[in-house]
Amino acid sequence: MPRNWKRSTKKAHWTAKDVSNARADVEMGTSLRQAAKKYGIPFSTLQQRFMTQGMGDPRMGRKAVFTKEQEAEIVGNVKTLANMCYGLTPLQLRKLVFEYAEKVNLKHRFNKDNRLAGKDWLEGFLKRNPSVSVRKPEATSLNRIRGFNREEISLFFENLEKVMVRYRFPPCKIYNMDETGLTVVHETMKVIGPKGQKRIGAVTSGERGKTTTVICCMNAAGGYIPPMIIYARHRVTPNLEANGPTGALYACSVNGWTNEEVFFMWLKHYQKHAKASKDEPSLLILDNHGSHISLEGYTFCRENNIVMLSLPPHTSHRLQPLDVVFYGPLKRAFYKECDFQMKSRPGEPITMYKIAELFNRAYSNVATIAKGVSGFACTGIYPMNPNIFSDEDFPFDANNRI
Repeated sequence: MPRNWKRSTKKAHWTAKDVSNARADVEMGTSLRQAAKKYGIPFSTLQQRFMTQGMGDPRMGRKAVFTKEQEAEIVGNVKTLANMCYGLTPLQLRKLVFEYAEKVNLKHRFNKDNRLAGKDWLEGFLKRNPSVSVRKPEATSLNRIRGFNREEISLFFENLEKVMVRYRFPPCKIYNMDETGLTVVHETMKVIGPKGQKRIGAVTSGERGKTTTVICCMNAAGGYIPPMIIYARHRVTPNLEANGPTGALYACSVNGWTNEEVFFMWLKHYQKHAKASKDEPSLLILDNHGSHISLEGYTFCRENNIVMLSLPPHTSHRLQPLDVVFYGPLKRAFYKECDFQMKSRPGEPITMYKIAELFNRAYSNVATIAKGVSGFACTGIYPMNPNIFSDEDFPFDANNRI
C-alpha cells in the first residue's frame, strides 16, 4: 500500500522496489512529483535517481570515498601486515588511505594540508569492517618471526607423531616445561586520580630488581608439577621458602637464571612427580635452551623413561603451551599481588623473602585444569593437529610472501 512520506517519522522509509514502481508510473504518464508522493520518496531523491539511473535501496549519510571492493582490499592489506607483525597504526592507516585516494583520483574530503584521512573516516571504516580493530600488539623479535616457518613446524609435528605412535602417551603423561623471570619491581596498575594532572606516581619496591626465575610444568590433562623457584644468590635459606607453593623446589644461581646444574635438579624433581616408568613413559616438551643440553640430563632421562622433545628455535611464542596461555596471566597475577602488598604495607619494600608467598598466591589462581588443557589444544600438540596453523601464520615463507 502506498506510503505518504510526509507522515513518516523514519528517514528513507522506502525501498528499491518503490523506485522501480515510481519509474513505471512516470512512464505511464504520472508526474514525477505525484509518483514521489505516492511511494513516500523525497521528490529531489527520486529526481536524482532518474538522472543517475540509480535503482538501489536508500543509503543514509554521505557517499563513501571507497567502494566495497576497495575497502575489502584495504582490509586485506591491513590483515596481511598485522600477520607479518608489521601492523599499521591508526595514523599510518589514515596516511596510506589518503595516498591511495589521491593515486586513483577519488573524490574525497580528506585533509590535504596534513595529507591524512579523518578520524571520522577511521571510525566508520572500523564499524563497516568488524573483522579488524585497533589492538595492542605483543612485541615479537625478528628472529621469532623468521624462525616460525612451515618447514620447522612440520618437522616438529613429524617428530611428535613418531613418539606418539611409538609410546602412545595419554594426556596425563604429556608435559611441557619452561622458565620465566619475575621481578619485585612490578608493573604498575591503572589508578583513579585527579583529572588534568600530568603525572601520577605509583609506588614500586625499587628502581631496579634482581630477576628471580621460576620453572613451571603442566600436562595435557591439566595437571601441574610443583614449580621451582631460582634466586640470584649463593645459597637457599628456609626464609626464602616461607609460604611458597606446596611441594615447590628452591635453588640458587649467580644471576638467578637456569643452568645445567639447576636443570638437572629440576629433572629429578620432575621424575619424582611425573613417575615415568618403562610401562608408563612420559613425554617432556621443552625449548632448546643451552641449560637443557647435557650428558648427565640425557642419561637420566634415558634411564627413567623420559622422552624429551625439543621445540624448534624461536617458536615458543606460538608452539609452547606455557608461553601461549599460562605465563601472561601468571605474571599479571603476580604483579597484582605485588601491588596489593605495597599498598597494604606502605613504605615497606618487597624483599626476595616475600617472593615465594606472592608467587604462591598468583600461581594458585592461575594454575587451573582448563589452562593446561587449552594450552596443548591451541598449539596443536594434544589432540595432535599439524594443521593448527594456516598460511596466514607463515607470512615469511617464500610461497606466502607478497
